[in-house]
Amino acid sequence: MTTTIRDDRRAAQLRGLTEVSRALTYAVSFDEVLQLTVQRAAQLLDAQAAVLMLADEDGAMTLRASVGGVAPQTPPVRSANDSVIDELQRVLGVPVERFLGVPLVVGGDVMGILAVALPEQGSNDDDHEWLLSALADQAAVSLEKSRLDERGQFRDRLIGIVSHDLRNPLNTIMLGTSMLLEKGELAPNAIKTLGRIQIAAERAERLISDILDYTQAHLGGGIRVDRRPKDLGQLLRQSVDEFEIAHPDYEFELVVTGDTRADLDPDRIAQVLGNLLSNAVHYSPRNTRVGIQVQGDEGSVAFAVHNRGTVIPADRLRDIFEPMQQVTAGSGRGHRSVGLGLYIVDSIVRSHGGTLGVTSTALDGTTFTVTLPRGGRPG
Repeated sequence: MTTTIRDDRRAAQLRGLTEVSRALTYAVSFDEVLQLTVQRAAQLLDAQAAVLMLADEDGAMTLRASVGGVAPQTPPVRSANDSVIDELQRVLGVPVERFLGVPLVVGGDVMGILAVALPEQGSNDDDHEWLLSALADQAAVSLEKSRLDERGQFRDRLIGIVSHDLRNPLNTIMLGTSMLLEKGELAPNAIKTLGRIQIAAERAERLISDILDYTQAHLGGGIRVDRRPKDLGQLLRQSVDEFEIAHPDYEFELVVTGDTRADLDPDRIAQVLGNLLSNAVHYSPRNTRVGIQVQGDEGSVAFAVHNRGTVIPADRLRDIFEPMQQVTAGSGRGHRSVGLGLYIVDSIVRSHGGTLGVTSTALDGTTFTVTLPRGGRPG
């Protein structure tokens, strides 16, 4: 019977948290989230009062929201956490055994404290702390979202945080599969399965890299490049050779003319070519030719990638360099994209002080042309 009562109570608590999450999602302002948080904390824990303090840029904790007759403002607390707890206990007017406070944490940083005056009788302390902590986690995310929404940055900041956090488990997966495959003592089916896992993890890593590049370009004012003297023709020849191995169903023709030495970031330019070649393969039928022409002029070097795949409509040529855009259907070979490749290509080229152009007609096919200043500019 005791177990049934406890299970019923936990189910009711989970329903309450679900309702809180829904309410916080629809809150339209930072102050509304603050007030909603303390109201729901008091309701969920049957508390006589609840308060929420937030830290400012100087680290001072200030009371920002309360219910239960607590004064709406108290002086900022700038000392250690123990002093903050003492202040909250004083504000709530309860002895230590009826005081419960939990931190609001975002990205590993404490942004505030949520505290309640517990009822004299009720469920055990573990239940109280679990419930208040769960509510605090939801409130912290909603408060950060509201704060960043007001600055117009929530989507981009979230992308960056999630992408960084995803890299660690992916690296673990790739390292683990590599170690198992190197042992060579597995059954054929196991080897095949591990190979698929490794390919999927590597592809996810590439997608994350694209998302991080997008975030850097969109929030940071452009992708940083590390320029040094390189021969563009030799650099692209190596990249094309690697691409031929990965895509044996296509013919890649590279033509280099003139002096193609320039100051550039070799890794980033290889990334540009890789994205353009991937784009060409994605939109071209098998057994077709993809042409790459590299040319050096007096003050610049340039390369063009040509294919005779799907034509880009003239009225959509400008759209293809915007993020999250896919203006034509691909060749349907299981390719999936977040639509950032050409946006990243354009960002890298602009970071080199160069230009990116495209033409696409049924007669001549589609050609992307990258032109880079030979001397470049500070990156």
